[in-house]
Amino acid sequence: DLDKLTQMSARLDNAIADAGRSPDEVRRVLNVSGTVTDGASNGPLDGPVDQWVDELTALATGQRFDTFIFWGEGDGQLERFAEEVVPAARGQITAAS
Repeated sequence: DLDKLTQMSARLDNAIADAGRSPDEVRRVLNVSGTVTDGASNGPLDGPVDQWVDELTALATGQRFDTFIFWGEGDGQLERFAEEVVPAARGQITAAS
């Protein structure tokens, strides 16, 4: 639930600020699970490479997640994530920064 994730991220930002630190100083790690497909989107983190790249970029730039732990569902998913999604997402995140 991305709305819930946004709310939790805002609470974390507030707690970090209350502690006198900048939210940018804190690493944010997110477990992501789903399927990289060749077809149409089946929902969040369940679709083609471009969808994954856009969603991870939004999480990195909007919620400041800097590390994603991938829990692929199915054979060959880790390879697709590592070889297709990660390089494209890094490039898009860098360009957005």
